[in-house]
Amino acid sequence: MKNKTLLTTTLLATGCAALLFAGCAKNDREEVADKSKEVYQDTKTAVAAGWNNLKDFTFEKRNDFTATLKARQADLEAGMSKLRSEYSEANASASRKAAMAELKDSEANYKDKLAAVGNASADTWTAARDDVAAAWDRLQASYAKARAGE
Repeated sequence: MKNKTLLTTTLLATGCAALLFAGCAKNDREEVADKSKEVYQDTKTAVAAGWNNLKDFTFEKRNDFTATLKARQADLEAGMSKLRSEYSEANASASRKAAMAELKDSEANYKDKLAAVGNASADTWTAARDDVAAAWDRLQASYAKARAGE
């Protein structure tokens, strides 16, 4: 009889603990989902606005194009610096590490494309401009993904 009471008490305590942990996990999931939605909306708006503006630059306005992108890059770099300073690889999950690696790759790709646009001729301008804009979009998306994992 004593064993039966002990078993029942143990099962009841385990069930309550499972419900408690499940409730906490649900709140955490909802918080992460809300943050992800917010980051997605911010990125979607920024990418749409950025691309529409960037594709309007002609070869004659290439210096303005480069200056515009460098200004946007400076703003983004401030956020990336903060993100990197708060990042700890030792404590990061695999998905967080992957997001940070993707951010690093996207940044390097963007800088390469931006440097290449400086060498573009009138004939290659449209392709170079579009490559930079695509690299910029990828960089912003990578940043948003890395931020979502904070």
